Amino acid sequence: MVHNNIRDIDSVVYHNVEDLFTVIGPSEENIEKLSSAPYSYWRETIKQIFKKPLAIVCILVLLIIVFFTIFGPMMSYHEYYGVNIERFEPNLGWNSVNWFGTGGSTLKEFAKLDLWTCVWVGTRLSLLLATVVALIDTFFGILIGSLWGYFRKLDPIMIELRNFVSNIPDLLLYFLLMQFLKPSFWVIVFLLCMFGWMGLAGFIRNQIIIIRNRDYNIASQTLGSSPKAMITHNLLPYLVSVIVTVVSTAIPGAISSEVGLAFFGLSFTYANGDITLGQLLTDVTNTGEWLDHPNLLIVPLIVLVPLTVTFFYLGLVLADATDPKNHR
Repeated sequence: MVHNNIRDIDSVVYHNVEDLFTVIGPSEENIEKLSSAPYSYWRETIKQIFKKPLAIVCILVLLIIVFFTIFGPMMSYHEYYGVNIERFEPNLGWNSVNWFGTGGSTLKEFAKLDLWTCVWVGTRLSLLLATVVALIDTFFGILIGSLWGYFRKLDPIMIELRNFVSNIPDLLLYFLLMQFLKPSFWVIVFLLCMFGWMGLAGFIRNQIIIIRNRDYNIASQTLGSSPKAMITHNLLPYLVSVIVTVVSTAIPGAISSEVGLAFFGLSFTYANGDITLGQLLTDVTNTGEWLDHPNLLIVPLIVLVPLTVTFFYLGLVLADATDPKNHR
């Protein structure tokens, strides 16, 4: 009797299980299928950037400025060929012919010139100069900083060089060198890059000293990894966020440096057909005419200020976006 009851209970249990569940069994097709998309560093970086609306606004502003540096002079009626920009009556305000007005009568180099053409041609040269300077400074900063941090025997030489550079004002070196050099694009690049890499090199050196003795680096050294492999595979990838940030902030820094050189007459010359934002601002501020005609000062600042702020903010955004700790 007991055995019969047990059989009845078992049949009820198994019957209920079969009603509640369906046995599917193994599926060979789904064994290798991942539950989520594989991780991609740069895809996650781009996602982090576009999650911030202000970063999108900055990118659009930068693209608009670059667009006008390329096509802006073509939109004006007054084409730019070297120094042959058509001259007009001075101090004209914003109008349908001169969209940014013209240079004042008392300005030295840009008197009566069409400011629309001058501003965008100047922005093009300033942006090109700043980009080249930033890339060169970043390259040498990474290269020298990596070697400086990994090979400690370089410390005596590099520290003395850094102390020498930090104790001599940059402007004094610029004045001395420009007595023997003629202003040109590559001369200005040389001046700004001469010791511009020193700050990044020192920072990377300090960071590499901090992380070079971590467990995974010691393990790589034990396994016989070469110094080149250690630097390129173990150390520099850890500093990607820092490097990207430095590149983005170095561009407005170079633009500001060129403005300083132009103020002291060490930058390009308009006689050679070169126009920069630094030259425009210097020529305007050397006279008081902008007080009566504010467009002479406002127009270059309309471009220079957003350009500088955009790069600085994008540098902060890229610092967060390229940090793997902020990824999923």
